[in-house]
Amino acid sequence: MEENESPDRPPAVRASDADREAVITRLQTAVGEGRINLDEFGQRADAAYAAVTTAELDVLMADLPAQPRPAAEIVGMRAQEEVRSVFGDVVLTVGAAPPQRVSTVFGDIRLDLRTLRTDADRIDLYLSTGLGDVDVIVAEGVDAELHGRTVLGDRKVELAPVQRLAGTPLIVVHGRTVFGDLRLRSLAPGESPSRWRALLDRLAERQPPPPQP
Repeated sequence: MEENESPDRPPAVRASDADREAVITRLQTAVGEGRINLDEFGQRADAAYAAVTTAELDVLMADLPAQPRPAAEIVGMRAQEEVRSVFGDVVLTVGAAPPQRVSTVFGDIRLDLRTLRTDADRIDLYLSTGLGDVDVIVAEGVDAELHGRTVLGDRKVELAPVQRLAGTPLIVVHGRTVFGDLRLRSLAPGESPSRWRALLDRLAERQPPPPQP
């Protein structure tokens, strides 16, 4: 027996690839349950892949239930598969599963997915409007693609050049509009999706504090 090995302490058990993958799966479930956010998931997932022993993996799940509780269905919170409008905008902030199809005739479509919680690997969105813009917002670090066409409008992809967050889905936007823009962008948490509102907020931050009486 080596000098630094205690007879009362059981030897460390080396973690297998299956052990690490099981922890990653549990952490993904925890994201879907709202127990941890995407930043915490990324940090713990990196630590899980780097773990050498099962004890190190146990630490990553010490504050999570041993078995996930069955998901409770909340009345009135079931996600719609399709949202339609004719005269008006469709503005949605999505925390659960987003509607797969959104359409309007005379209006804009804006989907804010920064608070999205899902264990899906890929989400396809089919968005169309006749006279209006299509605007999809994702969190920084979420990968996304923009497909589709516009007539007499612009296509804009403005994703922050940051490292992708582990465990986040690929967002694929299939957009179509006439006399409007197709836009896919990422924003930091808390940043206003309105360009003018964001500008006013930045100007307000630069204002000197009022003089004290």
